[in-house]
Amino acid sequence: MVSAKAALIVTLVLVAAACGSPDTSAESTATVRGDGPVTIPNQGGTSEGHTPTGFPGSGTGLFAGDNLNPSFPEGVGVQTFLTFALPADLTIGSATLTSDALHTTGSPFDDLGPLLAEPVVYTKFGPELFDLPSSGQPIRCEVTADTIIECDVTAAVQDAVDGGVTSVQFRLRFERPADNDGNPDLALFYRSDSNTNEPALFNLTINTAP
Repeated sequence: MVSAKAALIVTLVLVAAACGSPDTSAESTATVRGDGPVTIPNQGGTSEGHTPTGFPGSGTGLFAGDNLNPSFPEGVGVQTFLTFALPADLTIGSATLTSDALHTTGSPFDDLGPLLAEPVVYTKFGPELFDLPSSGQPIRCEVTADTIIECDVTAAVQDAVDGGVTSVQFRLRFERPADNDGNPDLALFYRSDSNTNEPALFNLTINTAP
């Protein structure tokens, strides 16, 4: 977890970047360990980022919560969009979305409820995704350690495979967009720079069925 001083620095950096646009790209590859699970990193780059929940806008960082920017209207939060390339000919046993790069500012899980992973479908990441309808039911994610979240996304990945698509995409948001107390409550996913969007901040692990 970040310290209060670090949290303030992170928040100021995020406010400055809130209206930025993704400017990097990266290829995503799946790792198959023999007969074991398939591990797919998030793609990073221009296919991912964050938007406000209530109006058009986008930026590069991967975070969710509220009071990202003091100018946001009450009730408006921020949400993250992720993309994972799917290998061909998968037979799904189970699928888990995880990240070990969680940092927090404030108390988002206490004040905003659980973090949800919603399946979505989009061709290009950008400001217009702020009110994108979900393509399936929201999935509750669990915080299993200080820096780790896990979400059982088996049904969403199975639906994507059944639909014959080459990628699966998720929006991460809190159950409540904002608590309107004026204080930042954010879940941030990064290694060293909160505004660096890179592959493998998240992983989709698929256990294949026999």
